[in-house]
Amino acid sequence: MFIDRIPVRYRLALGHAIWMALLFLAVGCGLYRIVEMNLYQSVDASLMGSAQSIRDARFVRGLTPPIMEQFLNQVFGEKLVQPYAQLVDLSGKIRAKTAVNVSLPVTPNALARAERGLETFETFPPRPGEAPLRQVTVPVIRFGSFTGELIQVGATLDSTYHTMREIAWVLWIAFPVSLVLSILFGYILTKRSLQPVTDMSIAASSLSSDDLSMRIPLPAAKDELRALATTFNEMLGRLEDAFLRLRRFTGDVSHELRTPLAVLKGEAQFALRRERSCEDYRTSLTTIRGEAETMTSIIEDLLLLARAESRAVAMNWLEFDLDTFKEDVVHTVLPVYEAKSVELIVDNSAGNKIYGNTGYLTLAVKNILLNAVKHSTSNSRVDFRIAREGKVAKFIIRDYGEGIPEKSLPYIFDPFYRADTARNRAAGGTGIGLSLALALVKLHNGNITVTSKPGEGAEFIITIPEPPPGVIEEIKKSEIHSLDVKTVVNRVRPQILTQPTV
Repeated sequence: MFIDRIPVRYRLALGHAIWMALLFLAVGCGLYRIVEMNLYQSVDASLMGSAQSIRDARFVRGLTPPIMEQFLNQVFGEKLVQPYAQLVDLSGKIRAKTAVNVSLPVTPNALARAERGLETFETFPPRPGEAPLRQVTVPVIRFGSFTGELIQVGATLDSTYHTMREIAWVLWIAFPVSLVLSILFGYILTKRSLQPVTDMSIAASSLSSDDLSMRIPLPAAKDELRALATTFNEMLGRLEDAFLRLRRFTGDVSHELRTPLAVLKGEAQFALRRERSCEDYRTSLTTIRGEAETMTSIIEDLLLLARAESRAVAMNWLEFDLDTFKEDVVHTVLPVYEAKSVELIVDNSAGNKIYGNTGYLTLAVKNILLNAVKHSTSNSRVDFRIAREGKVAKFIIRDYGEGIPEKSLPYIFDPFYRADTARNRAAGGTGIGLSLALALVKLHNGNITVTSKPGEGAEFIITIPEPPPGVIEEIKKSEIHSLDVKTVVNRVRPQILTQPTV
């Protein structure tokens, strides 16, 4: 549409102008009609009062038609705006009237209403050079019956039409002036109101990957534009944090891969520098193989992490026993704990069953347990507890080591992030364990929270909610199907075993 091509500020100003034009037109017409009605009511009241005075004089004072005519000339001749008055019968004969060469018409409508005892107000078109005539026709009622006489009082609408013309001129002058002022004010107001949007555009155009620190000043009013500016600033904050994490990730990956590559290169150069014994070559190849395995482990972890974060891995839900799960995890990490003389205290009070992927959960919990022992001192302990709150299973791992600095807490789940600036690899690990654990837990729609104080250890809580009902139904159907297959196999196997072999 054509209007879609018009800038927003002009569209708003145009909409405001059209609305104000309609409003001014409605107000002007309404005001004109109200004034006109009030003026007509004032004229009608004056005419009706004069007619009632004539009727009272006709019968209360007993004035005959000749004397009545003198009364009309005496009364209405003193008025500033002289009306016309006459006393007429049903035949149209004028019994008395003011000394003015004017005869008021008697219409059939007025006669019909007079027979029912009703007065009639009428307006007649103006004659050339004259103003319209407004008259009232009042029947003369005596002793509850119509006497056949009509009292008519009329007056020109000169003053009324003059007043209305002046009001019309004022409205026609005020309408365009007010409309122009309204358009200018609407445009200025629209431009001023959209200034935060302009600031956002300037800020967005000046953004670059090198500097994401710019923020938009918030408008004073707490309105939609302030909410938009706040949202935009929050988005800039997230982008800045994401870029910082990406830069740190790039540096960390370079650091982690540079060390094994340097060892590989050094060992190869050492072996090729001169002829060596078989034992020396075996030692060099063993070192090269170890560093290659380290690099392979890093790359495989990174690949699994990328797939888990993008949910590109197959998520096979199963119902498994917590006791068996606990034993498998403890059996996997126990040698590391024993080597460092750290006691692992296990408590399972969560029940027997849980839904999830056994392999992914085992890897996630194992990584947290290995991280706990890595940061624990010898002869200390790590508490591993499994609990349940409603439909949520919790794996709580608490160590009593050096703890995590507060400034490092937001970044400990970033790949290759290490709280110690020296990045000592002697403690083991590649720096991907916590990142991978969080990604695998999120595959189960869960989360990992951590609380820590320097010198007091850290506590990791893995929460795994129960899957949606549809997933549980699919798990139960697959279990029933597997049980049916096992039953068929168990029935057929004896028959197969008893068949003669060829």
